[in-house]
Amino acid sequence: MRQSLLRLVSENYPAVARDLLKPLLDICSLSREACGGDMDKFLILLVVGVRTTEHPEFRRLTQEELLSGDIPVFPGLATNVRSISDSLQIPKETVRRKVAELVDAGWLARTEAGLFFTAAAYRSLVPVREAVERQAVLNFETVDGLLRQKG
Repeated sequence: MRQSLLRLVSENYPAVARDLLKPLLDICSLSREACGGDMDKFLILLVVGVRTTEHPEFRRLTQEELLSGDIPVFPGLATNVRSISDSLQIPKETVRRKVAELVDAGWLARTEAGLFFTAAAYRSLVPVREAVERQAVLNFETVDGLLRQKG
């Protein structure tokens, strides 16, 4: 099923490119703005955020709980500077410096186990999360429209 959907999107890419790229541009612009113009910081947050979403306890939390601040440091699968550096292909020293800035800002928490996403970051990144949600809906609508045209 996924392969046939990918083929459908690929074959119709010129017709749907704007619908797919515009939301992505919005996310990138909002992300850059949220991180003071530093996209590398956002990519670091994104790596830690993905590790957060992979934790079973995180998946059971509600949006209200995440935004409330009652859970200052979110449960997550720990990661570290070396792992982030390797996954993003950013020099380790650059990642270390930017992580230190994110920790100082309260957006990441450093424990003996590793780096974790915080409620402060989650609340600060609300416009980005909302743009991701809009992108998910718009992408669904775009692919659904292709399926309806085909079928």
